[in-house]
Amino acid sequence: MSKKSRVWNFFYKESDIVAICCLCHKNYSRKGRGTTCLRNHLKSKHPAEFLTLSENDIKYMVKTEINDNASVHTNLQLHDADPLEVQRLSDSDETYASDEKLALMIAQHDYSFSLLNSAGFVNFIKVLQPRYAINTVSYYENMLCQDIYRRMQTQLKQQLVMLDSVSLATSISWGTGGQGLLSLSCHGISNDFQSKQFHLKCEALDGRHTDDVACRIRVNIANVCQELQLPKEKINCIIRDEGTCIQGAIIECNVHLLKICVKYALESNEHLKQLDAKCLQISKHFQQSHIAYNHLKYIHEKQLNREPLQLMEHNDNHLDWSAIFRLKGRLLKLKDALSIYAEEYNMVKIYPDEWLDIDLGQRVIQPIEEIVNIWSGTSATASSVIPLIAALRDSLRTDVHNFVSSVTICSFARKLLEELESRCSTITSDIKYLMATYLDPRYKQAFFTHQEAQLVTEEVLAQLCRTGLQQWQPPMKIVKVASNAKNESKIDSFLDNMLTLSNSSPEASTSLHSQSQSQLKNLLYLYNSEPRVERQSDPITWWRSNSKYSALFPIVKRYLSTPAASIASERLFNISKSLYSDMQLGLCPENVSKILFIKANLTTLEQD
Repeated sequence: MSKKSRVWNFFYKESDIVAICCLCHKNYSRKGRGTTCLRNHLKSKHPAEFLTLSENDIKYMVKTEINDNASVHTNLQLHDADPLEVQRLSDSDETYASDEKLALMIAQHDYSFSLLNSAGFVNFIKVLQPRYAINTVSYYENMLCQDIYRRMQTQLKQQLVMLDSVSLATSISWGTGGQGLLSLSCHGISNDFQSKQFHLKCEALDGRHTDDVACRIRVNIANVCQELQLPKEKINCIIRDEGTCIQGAIIECNVHLLKICVKYALESNEHLKQLDAKCLQISKHFQQSHIAYNHLKYIHEKQLNREPLQLMEHNDNHLDWSAIFRLKGRLLKLKDALSIYAEEYNMVKIYPDEWLDIDLGQRVIQPIEEIVNIWSGTSATASSVIPLIAALRDSLRTDVHNFVSSVTICSFARKLLEELESRCSTITSDIKYLMATYLDPRYKQAFFTHQEAQLVTEEVLAQLCRTGLQQWQPPMKIVKVASNAKNESKIDSFLDNMLTLSNSSPEASTSLHSQSQSQLKNLLYLYNSEPRVERQSDPITWWRSNSKYSALFPIVKRYLSTPAASIASERLFNISKSLYSDMQLGLCPENVSKILFIKANLTTLEQD
């Protein structure tokens, strides 16, 4: 089969003897169906594009002419291939690849399927590639929900086979109009110590889904394990958020747990509730009047000569405590401008003692906001839960002591501390958090009591005995892992201070050293004896660089893969608004679920 000339990248075949230049849109005769005249046109009219042709293309010359009366054995040496006749299969493959890229673009970037019929997009494609014909919406929908979905499920199966242990996380998010997303995600560490995260199941919910979510989750997990051939023995644990927990069970998503602590502490404080209402009233005033907002900006930037600030956020209508916290932070920066504006226009005022309470309240909540942001990251694992809760506990105790001048804030900090102690008391006895903390070289036993350290040591030894000890020969040198840049904050300072105070681990050293010198105990003794790495270091990178602890690798991969929170559905739901709009217009929930699955896994599963 002849090779297709690259000159056809710049021409469209109108007929057997006519080609259209895609650059200047002029018609040119091919005469003997060769491409010499087309190359000559590029050379004279589009020299830059001509230079992109390969050397062989430039030297390509037509050596024969087509003769209707010629014999069957026509000499075809160095004759250019006809792009539509000889390369029909190749063109078909190219068209399908273009269709697939367009379908994936819609899924990945949250474009509505209505884009395909919009005049602007259709005209753009005509100019970009006149030969490409846009298909129907159902064509791209079927391509996503059949071919691409099946292929990605196959890829997911292959990835799961390579993981020795996984942790699952379930979460649910709801939007307006009864639309929601139920998500089942999977977290693991590969044999080469790369963190892996996949969405095993995404289920689009509409107003009709009012049945028991916890029951639905159980069914989903069972079905997914069967469909993806995931043995239940591989599942280390399941982290559930507030919406997917069985009624009365402990919420294991630590982000939701902290939010509940703040919610109940705020609800019990009438003065703070009134302050929040006043802040929202001020924000609403400027939201509803552009004139008022512009005048406030003028006072702040021109009269007071301050840095420009934005009062409103895009999601200021979403009134959870976190949004109000950010709003009050912005109001504090606009404090002087707001005071001047209130005097001029008789707007609701915030008095000096109220400004003080807002400021102190922000200081109390700031560490919680920082921790929520840390745990909301995709790389946050269970190893950070015990240390950060311990640091938050110390921070709140300090606030109770330091803010006695304000009855409101002192009472708020005390209530927060009570909620934290009550709702997080089970975490320090939960073996998955204890093991994850111990196996993180940044923390080890720094936050353990003697009893907790002993419990973890016994559990590690028991699991090592069950999995079997591999040959272990410690190397001569210790590999150090570089840390990231520090980003100090209130919670950082408390955490660093606690780690500094617990630099020595006498309990671990004496208890293990006094025991018999078996390989397993020696291995743990060596690990305990090593200095902790810097808190900004990556624990997974440290384990990958320290092969002398290979006997611990199966346990490390099991516990350091456990996520700190389960909020995957919230992230995915927030970037899929157009897809849910299409569902309102008739796209079936089953297909929406499949497209959500593709969207969620597109960056983690390699496409063929």
